[in-house]
Amino acid sequence: MHEMGKPRYLAVARLGAVRGLEGELRLISYSGEFSHIAAAGEILVGGSLGLQDARAMKVLQVLEGGWGASIVFEGYGTPEKARQLVGRELFLPRGQACPRKDGEYYVADLVGMVATVEGRRVGVVAAVLEGAADDLLEVRRDSGGTVLVPFRREFVGDVDEEKGELEIVSPWILE
Repeated sequence: MHEMGKPRYLAVARLGAVRGLEGELRLISYSGEFSHIAAAGEILVGGSLGLQDARAMKVLQVLEGGWGASIVFEGYGTPEKARQLVGRELFLPRGQACPRKDGEYYVADLVGMVATVEGRRVGVVAAVLEGAADDLLEVRRDSGGTVLVPFRREFVGDVDEEKGELEIVSPWILE
C-alpha cells in the first residue's frame, strides 16, 4: 500500500490462450484499453500468489486486430514457453494504469471501503467479484455474514474515495 492506503500496483489485464507460433498470448485488458500496457515496456507478471510473487518481464510487442489484442514477452517466443504464462495477471504501477473516466473506480480501491446506509457504518467491502451483468461487491456486514451487492446505481450511491466510504442506497439488499 502507498501513503494514502491505496495499492501502488493495479491489476490491468489477464493473459489468455496462446495465439500463433511466436509466443503471442491473448491479452484481456480489464479496462478494455491496451495502449497503457503497450507503453509499459516492462510489466509485472503475477505468479501463483498474484502480485506477491510477481516478476518483472520485458514486453516485446503488443498486437491489436479485429480479434482483440495479444502480447509477446522476452524469453517466451514459442507457444510452449508462452503457455506457462496463461491465466496470469499483469500489474502496473498506479500511475501507468489506464486513466479513469468520471464515475469509474479501480476495483482495488473499492476493497476495504466502509459501506454505509444513511451515514451509518454497516460493513466493509471485502472483495469485488465479476458478475454476469455487473460487478458484485462482497460486503462483510458488521452484524455478521456477508452479502453480494450489485455495483449499480439502484444499490450503490456515492463513492467517497477521500473518506473511503461507499453508500448503500437500497438497504434491503443487505438482509
